[in-house]
Amino acid sequence: MKASVIITTHNTEKYLFKCIDSIINQTLPDIEIIIVDDASTDNTPKIAENLALQYDNILFLPLSISCGPGGARNKALLQATGEYISFIDSDDWVDLNYLEMMYNKAKQLNADIVTCSLMREYDYNISSPLYKCKYDQDYVLSGETAFRIMTNEYNYGIKFLPSALNKIYKKTFLTDNSLKFPENIYFEDQPFSYSCTLAANKVICIPNVVYHHYKRSGSIVQSFSQKNIDDMMTAYQMIKDYLYKNNIYEKFRFNYYSSLQHFYNLIVRQIFEFVTDENTKKTYLKYSFTQLKKLVTVDEYIDFLSAEELRKHIQPHIVDTTIY
Repeated sequence: MKASVIITTHNTEKYLFKCIDSIINQTLPDIEIIIVDDASTDNTPKIAENLALQYDNILFLPLSISCGPGGARNKALLQATGEYISFIDSDDWVDLNYLEMMYNKAKQLNADIVTCSLMREYDYNISSPLYKCKYDQDYVLSGETAFRIMTNEYNYGIKFLPSALNKIYKKTFLTDNSLKFPENIYFEDQPFSYSCTLAANKVICIPNVVYHHYKRSGSIVQSFSQKNIDDMMTAYQMIKDYLYKNNIYEKFRFNYYSSLQHFYNLIVRQIFEFVTDENTKKTYLKYSFTQLKKLVTVDEYIDFLSAEELRKHIQPHIVDTTIY
């Protein structure tokens, strides 16, 4: 089997057909699709079950107790037989040559991870396509370089997203390095993406193929509760633990702070956007800052801010033609 596509579902009956249609018609032959339903309460499980009966290469795994997207993906990974693994959200879709382009490049260059452009899709029309990341040529990166781009230390005019989406992973790379998702939390992509990227020998970014990421109302990133704060802090404690375990925390300490700052700002924006009651808003802001101080001391953060300002002044004057 060349590739396994893992789709996690949770109450996405309106979107699943479009997602599956984009995968079942892929130009790459010899693929399997694993749908894991994370305890949906709508008609999603029935739809997925019927699809599995209709197509021989679809496996349906229903879960009666929710373990979050990360836990559902881990269960699918245990069943996957593909040489490469792709994770696709059930409300997203991909170009019909998505797997063929990614797989062929991975095989050609023996890559651990291959990624492509990601376009945001909305319920309403926008004036021009909005790309979260876009590549106009092939980029061959070491895992460390990709990590430094992902955490905004290196600026080569490209982005490398801390997301399991818009990528394929060599399965033996995942299993040999015991790489899996945290379970029962939001922000499950961050610990997985950071550990994968740092463990990778070779990462490839390719043009001319697109992952379409649908941003819908009611999704996890379009709502807010205290769990958003707790889970982000849990995710970043996991990242910190990974860096310490591999004796690379000091080497990547500022990268860690930069990423933490970005996602803490995301939490603050979500509080202001989705919490309407002013007292609740203040409570969430105080709580989030209290939790943040458990991950980084004030002195450490001031050191980071000073170094970050210096980097911003120096970076534009550095010319490096060798990305790898």
